[in-house]
Amino acid sequence: METVPGQARVLRFEEVCYGKPVRTQDGPLHDSALYGVNSVTPGVDNPLRYIPANFLGNANLTSSMIDPGFASRGALIVKAVDEGLAIMRMRYRAEAGEGEGGRQFLLSRTLLLPGISFWHEIPPGLFSWCEQALFVQPHVFDQPTSPSTGVIELPAFQPRDVNWFDNLSQHRQIQLGSAFQAITRRIGWTVSRMVAEEERQRPAALIAADLDVISSLPREFPLRQGEADQFILNLGLDPQLTPGAVSYFPGYRGSAIEAPDLHALRIAISNNDESQPVGADVRHPSATSDSLDRKIGSEPIPLKWLS
Repeated sequence: METVPGQARVLRFEEVCYGKPVRTQDGPLHDSALYGVNSVTPGVDNPLRYIPANFLGNANLTSSMIDPGFASRGALIVKAVDEGLAIMRMRYRAEAGEGEGGRQFLLSRTLLLPGISFWHEIPPGLFSWCEQALFVQPHVFDQPTSPSTGVIELPAFQPRDVNWFDNLSQHRQIQLGSAFQAITRRIGWTVSRMVAEEERQRPAALIAADLDVISSLPREFPLRQGEADQFILNLGLDPQLTPGAVSYFPGYRGSAIEAPDLHALRIAISNNDESQPVGADVRHPSATSDSLDRKIGSEPIPLKWLS
């Protein structure tokens, strides 16, 4: 999946939608509403794997597990699977109608991008598109579905080089370095409110932009390292549901983790040392814990705001 810098990219994907059927798009549930896979494209071998509970390891899901800031849009979960990369938008919606009170039901939409095994194979701009434009709506009963492979056009992504990186503010460099370190080493990720305010972006949009930069780097590093290492990112979902994930959950406040190794990031951006394994020049911390009493570097910790 080679992407030409500065050009828009047409991306094809498989899709699975899950939930209960409704009478109209914003209306109540249909009389015979039952949970099920509402639509699936032909390229998905086992759509039941993309039911939210199965996708999250047979989790017992409730609406309280989605952070209130993400309730209307839904949580965004990115996971490396055997076929490639799967991106799920998941939310709860009132049975009585959109925006109504009372009982709620779960619905999800999952995009599957087959053939992706390394970060550099992810089209730059994909994460920002998903954060901004990937929505999930309930299936309208008896409405025809489109089983063909989906197509989206990603916006043009401008190349990032060392000059671009050096012109960033120090706070922004640290923010991006934390993202790079979290993804390549599977450790905690510190998100700064100050950087979001400086960049005039919503925090989740800033995180997506950081991931787009990482996927644009010429250095190769895998999406997963063994069967147990599958989760890549969790935006807006209780981190306990995604063990091993780099999780974003803004309810936490605490002290900062150690500063990221910006030299390693500069090397990755400049592509001057591809032969060196990612993270080889980074010292792993020891006996260091954050405010959530998790050992940094040995256990995944959720993203948190700095005070």
